[in-house]
Amino acid sequence: MEDLLYDNQKAVKNMKPTSVVMNITYEGDLKFLAENSAGQIIPIEPGLVLGGSGTTPTPIDYLLASLGSCAGIKVLLDLQGNRVWPDSLRVTITGTRKETPPTVFERLHLTFIITGTLNDRIVADAIQETMTLMCPVAVMIGRAAEVTWEYRIS
Repeated sequence: MEDLLYDNQKAVKNMKPTSVVMNITYEGDLKFLAENSAGQIIPIEPGLVLGGSGTTPTPIDYLLASLGSCAGIKVLLDLQGNRVWPDSLRVTITGTRKETPPTVFERLHLTFIITGTLNDRIVADAIQETMTLMCPVAVMIGRAAEVTWEYRIS
């Protein structure tokens, strides 16, 4: 497992500005396909209230999934860098949006549920660093909405 250790300080020092490309193509019936530069395809459609079928994730679904998965990945990497391997991790996100357009998020709350034999201080520090520095999705969303978090170890 030694080769799996992640060093946040080294990662931050080695970060370089990168450009990204995402091509979004209309496929008909309010369905879109997003394709990244690696050729990976993401289907997208509006929610039911806007005419979508309800069978494909919406842009808001992907936004929340991006937040939760980015935070989860960065927390796990930080914990592993401290030689801590949780048995499981789940991130639950709840939030509220404005009722009138633009219906942006006003508040988002993440709950990290982590299982294993874990040191409370190491977990708290990993989540704090993730949400304020290491997860760019959390940092960007935090500039537009109130983002809070908590964790439970079981």
